[in-house]
Amino acid sequence: MTNRAAGGGNVDDYAGRVLADRYRLPLPPSDEYELTESRAFDTYSGQEVLVRQVPLPEVVEAEVLDAEGLPEGFTARDARERGAGRRTSARSSTRRPSDPAVRRAVEAAQAAARIPDHPRLDQVFDVFAEGGSLWIVSEFVAARPLAALLAEKPMSPYRAAEVASDVLMALRVLHAHGWVHRNITARTVLVCDDGRVMLTGLAVGAAEEALCGYDPVPPAEDADGGEAGTG
Repeated sequence: MTNRAAGGGNVDDYAGRVLADRYRLPLPPSDEYELTESRAFDTYSGQEVLVRQVPLPEVVEAEVLDAEGLPEGFTARDARERGAGRRTSARSSTRRPSDPAVRRAVEAAQAAARIPDHPRLDQVFDVFAEGGSLWIVSEFVAARPLAALLAEKPMSPYRAAEVASDVLMALRVLHAHGWVHRNITARTVLVCDDGRVMLTGLAVGAAEEALCGYDPVPPAEDADGGEAGTG
């Protein structure tokens, strides 16, 4: 019996929160206040994965606290308990997985995950909503964000051209399936330990666009490899 995960990590390192009754997170550092991206252990497959968090916006509702000024036939809610000193109040609540906006975001991320595997794109395994956030589970890659490398030292012109070439190859694949990647930053470009470059962030960007009311999913004929987008 071994405590080593298939991805090389130690299972005992993942003693934190469990997502979807499946993905075990490590204990967060004491100085980390908000989780946005973390390694996790998939208890189903025995593999280490990468989990990204997309916080869901709260629902803000206004409610009337007293009956003064209400149209005929309407009554105030909890007026006696809350007091009549204030006319209105705003309350916020966490969006649930059944919320239409959350469903659209999950479906958009799942559509992005259905793009066929390619060595220049990260593979997304799972998308779900839980605890006021949308979670996107993808393969764990031994790599560093381009932003981290650039923070250490400038990149040579030759290496920069190699990175740009790999990113363009990834974009050609996405465009061939009708997708437009609007989330390209120095953090969504990964430079692998073996020198390869991978583009990430498509599923996260699609979910965020859907939450803002946009539809990032290409038409069916484009997604099936028809006429490609140009953006």
